[in-house]
Amino acid sequence: MASAHPLSAFFLFRELSECDLHTVAAQLEEPVTYRRGDCVYTTHTFRRAVGLILSGSVIVRSCGKAAPGVVINHLHAGDLFGVAALFDTQSDAYVTEITADHDTTVWFIPQETMSQLLQTFPSVAEQYIRFLSGRIRFLNRKVSALTVGNTENRLYHHLLSLQDERGVIRVNGTMTELANTLNMGRSSLYRSLDTLLREGILIKEGNTYRIP
Repeated sequence: MASAHPLSAFFLFRELSECDLHTVAAQLEEPVTYRRGDCVYTTHTFRRAVGLILSGSVIVRSCGKAAPGVVINHLHAGDLFGVAALFDTQSDAYVTEITADHDTTVWFIPQETMSQLLQTFPSVAEQYIRFLSGRIRFLNRKVSALTVGNTENRLYHHLLSLQDERGVIRVNGTMTELANTLNMGRSSLYRSLDTLLREGILIKEGNTYRIP
C-alpha cells in the first residue's frame, strides 16, 4: 500500500488528489532542515513564503520593542507559518522570531508558487482564507489575554485561547515561558493557577486542563 503524500498532512491540500499533490510538490525546492536552536525566521532574515512543518516543532516569539521575546505560539508538524510576510510588500521586517524547538524540517512554498496554487485550486484558496480568519481570532484572543484585568483573568483568557476542538488545553513549554507570555512573575502565575483550580474554573486532567 502506497504511503500518503507528505503534503496531504496539511489542511491547505486536504481536498487535492494524489496526482495534484505530486504536481504541487514538483514546483517546490527540497525541504530545509534546521537543528534545535536554529533561527528559522528573524526580523530581517525571512522568506516571502509559506513554511510547511514536515517534522519537528518551532517556537514563535514576539520581536517588537514593547515585549520582545514573549512566546506567542508553538507550531508542530502539520502546521504552517510565514503568511504575515507572504504578500506584504510594504515592510522589510518580519513580525515575529521563529526558532527550531527540535530538529525541524520545513518545506517552503514561495510567494509566486502560492499565488499560482490559489488561482489553480479553489479548495486551496478557501482553506487559506479559513486559516487567515482563524489567525485573526487567535490574535484577538491573545490581545484580550494580555490586557484583561487581574492575573487570574489573564491566565483564564490565555488558556481559553489554547482550547482545541474537544475543549482540551495543552500548555506547551515551561511555566517560565508561560509567565513571560502573560507578562507576570512565576509566583503570580502559580497563585493564579491555584486559584482557578480551587474555584473549579479550571480542571486538571493529567498533563492537560479543561474549562468546564
